[in-house]
Amino acid sequence: MPSLPARLPAHWPDRLVAFLRRLRADRRGNVLLMMGAALPLLLLAVGFGIDYARAQRLQTKLDAAADAAALATVDPTLLNIDNTNGQVSAAAEAMFDQQVKGLAGLTVISRHADVNDKAGGSLATLRKTTFTYTATSANLFSGVLRMTNLTIGGSAVASASTPPSMNFYIAMDNSPSMLLPTTQTGIDNLKAGAWWTGEPYYFSGGSHGCDFACHATNMHEWNAGVYVLDASQNSIYLNNQSNSGTVPFYRLSCAGVLTDSNNASVGTNGVLVNGTGKSASNVPTYCNYTKTMNQARNPADNPVYIKYTPTGSSTTSYLSVNYPDTFWLAQNYTSVNPGAAPITLRTDAERDAAVNLIQYANTIEQQYAKANVPPIYKMQFYTFNASGTLGALSTDPFGTMTDVSKLQLGANFPTASSLVPLLPASGTYTSFTSMLNTMMTKFPATAGTGTQASPQNVLIIITDGAADETSPYQQFTDANVAQCTKIKTDSKYKVKIAVLYTQYIKETVNYTNNTGFNNFAANNIPYIQQQLQACSTQNSDGTYLMQTVSTGGDISAALNTLFAMAVQSARLVQ
Repeated sequence: MPSLPARLPAHWPDRLVAFLRRLRADRRGNVLLMMGAALPLLLLAVGFGIDYARAQRLQTKLDAAADAAALATVDPTLLNIDNTNGQVSAAAEAMFDQQVKGLAGLTVISRHADVNDKAGGSLATLRKTTFTYTATSANLFSGVLRMTNLTIGGSAVASASTPPSMNFYIAMDNSPSMLLPTTQTGIDNLKAGAWWTGEPYYFSGGSHGCDFACHATNMHEWNAGVYVLDASQNSIYLNNQSNSGTVPFYRLSCAGVLTDSNNASVGTNGVLVNGTGKSASNVPTYCNYTKTMNQARNPADNPVYIKYTPTGSSTTSYLSVNYPDTFWLAQNYTSVNPGAAPITLRTDAERDAAVNLIQYANTIEQQYAKANVPPIYKMQFYTFNASGTLGALSTDPFGTMTDVSKLQLGANFPTASSLVPLLPASGTYTSFTSMLNTMMTKFPATAGTGTQASPQNVLIIITDGAADETSPYQQFTDANVAQCTKIKTDSKYKVKIAVLYTQYIKETVNYTNNTGFNNFAANNIPYIQQQLQACSTQNSDGTYLMQTVSTGGDISAALNTLFAMAVQSARLVQ
């Protein structure tokens, strides 16, 4: 081992200082040293982040399970059960356990449903449930974190009362504009089967198709408007003779071949003639219609006749016939086109929805049947439509306000015939103003409080929102909204309003040369939905008692949802 010199050189301090300066300036290898020093902290941070995120995901699932368990205690099934012996609490806790069962890394330490019931005056139960839980989430990086798990916890609070008794006044729009098919296929089939030539002034060369019964019966009487055709382009004429029960209509081809409703041969050389002189000169048909023809028709021409040569005979004969309209075609589409699917109109779906609503409401009523003072739901159905009286409102044959349990297939049940629309003649109107004014005369003299003796009152309006009471076409107006506001807020009424909007769509007004139709499509239809929403009752959470159904939608499901929204009492507090 070499020995140190007895004496360091005089310049040694300078060399040492220079070496230290070079060492400080040389950074090669520093990153490795820094990474080595920081690695334990990085591993700790990554491990904690992964385990914390995993615990958060578990807590989200546990919170959802706690919400569901709390709400279950205020559902009708459990709301009617006394919790004195803890049955409701135990059911909620078991529900929570079932929902969190099998979650990896989870250990539930405690969970409890605190169910607080108290008397609700005229109502059976006022319940508030607080569901709390604590649990642990196992750490994957327990060795790094020096802890085996993270503690998580949460709570949910739900409250409810037995819902109030309610009377439902259900106003069903069955005006002609509600005769739109419920599906696009139905619309297409009705357009193809009912050739609506349009009023002469509005006829647009080649365009045709009537998507609904165009606000009139037997439109040929005043504008030669509708030609009902089968799939083979044969014209359809209704049989006015004594055998109409077995042969309801005839088919006449443009070649003059006449067959009956069963496609059995009747004769040849068929031509349409009028009812007075039995002349064919003044009777436009699908086959010889031209835009330049005089479209005006004398009502005396109806009924008209089919002049033809019977099969196996040379003698001319006549059949007394009449013109069908698009409503007739929709109701008899499968007879006209055997094997085709039927066309369901919105009025058909509206009637079926009324049937299902009664059954649905009865089911809900029975769920609360065990309550000390169970709610009673009563209903009365009305129709409003275009007729000689503005906004005519019918109560017949629906009788009086009746408990839904007694409406099941009872005498006051809405039938198909009772909902057949009134197809108006010229000068009649659909009026929301008259309908709402009339409804105000139907409500009790004092607002209901929700007891069986004084039920809350709810007006359900099913409509497409189209009217024509002061001008040819208009939407539900600001004046109508003001009427709704009076019904909702006036101390005399305090009636909730729920609206089912069967959406008005462009197919209803597709006659492009009609300025009135075009203006209605551009300036009125876009505002129908917002006007009806303004009419409906706004809930405390900002939503509205309103459902919208368009083509292809389920009117019955929407109506049931609207009913459920009106009677809903359970809510999640946190």
